[in-house]
Amino acid sequence: MIFWLPGRLCIYKFGEYLKFVEVKPSGAILLGKFFEVDGYAGKPIRLITHAHADHLYGLRESLKHAEYVVATPVTLDLIEALGYVTKDLVPIFKKKSRALEYHEELVVQDEVCTLLPVDHIPGASQVVVKIKSKNITIGYTGDFKLSSKTEIIQNPNVLVIESTYGNPLCVRPYKSSVPQILVDIVLEGLQRFKRVYVYAYHGKIQEAIEILRNHGVMAPIVLPSKIYRATRLLEMKYGYKVGKYYAEERVNTREGIIVFKHFNEARRRRLDGSALHVVLTGKLVDSPFTKVDDYTYVVSLSDHADFSELVEYVKQSNPELIVIDGSRSENATELGEYLVKEGYCAVIMP
Repeated sequence: MIFWLPGRLCIYKFGEYLKFVEVKPSGAILLGKFFEVDGYAGKPIRLITHAHADHLYGLRESLKHAEYVVATPVTLDLIEALGYVTKDLVPIFKKKSRALEYHEELVVQDEVCTLLPVDHIPGASQVVVKIKSKNITIGYTGDFKLSSKTEIIQNPNVLVIESTYGNPLCVRPYKSSVPQILVDIVLEGLQRFKRVYVYAYHGKIQEAIEILRNHGVMAPIVLPSKIYRATRLLEMKYGYKVGKYYAEERVNTREGIIVFKHFNEARRRRLDGSALHVVLTGKLVDSPFTKVDDYTYVVSLSDHADFSELVEYVKQSNPELIVIDGSRSENATELGEYLVKEGYCAVIMP
């Protein structure tokens, strides 16, 4: 089902465009005749924008039915290192995987696919598909933050955009101050307790490590086994600089350490005064941080664009038609309504 939001007087053109774009309830983004992105839909080429679980839905089915599974080299390596491919599928994953560097072209008949860099997690990409016979260009942002690392898709006929924080209430005017706040809290914890636990999802963990290291926090870091393997891969193969770090099952030290754990582990934290706990979330909007109890801070660190960044991306991209991905967010309607008021033509899918 498509929910139309009438904008500029150009809707008559979009029937042709929409033959080549669809967002499935499963989260699969269909671009052109040949490409499925971040979900399974029976197309011959499966593209993956980044190594997060909600963008890997249907990977087993895609490995069975698609000719290729395509992503950046970093993303393909992380998918395997983080265990998203079960052992029984590793051989077929290695056989069907095709690494595509940023700006490299993948040509399938009259359709040309390229990946563009984006600020989200290591290896993340945007997707651009050009249908040469129709002179149509379709871009998909995937998940992103708007920074100098994100290359704006310029003047597409259709832009498919995420809407995680598409509600106008989701604006973080303080976001530039969050890195220093995180550093200050971690340093406070190291001084008081010698041990700081940081809870976050994959991707956000790497972002937090980068922030701490760039601000001179060089205390040893302890990582869950999967994240340790992924970090080791990023360091050894792709030149990521992490400094001193351990796998959690191998650490045995009395020096001050920063222990990263999966976000869901925060509910089991021990409030016994032996450590400071820092929970990283993008859902905290009203302030850059809050103190939950004597030993816990929640810090607003997001790897998704807030509402203002989503709107700014659209302005800089200048698409004819915007397709808002409503499969992963409850805020698609709010984003669509705002863009229509600004004079854009927008469609929410599914």
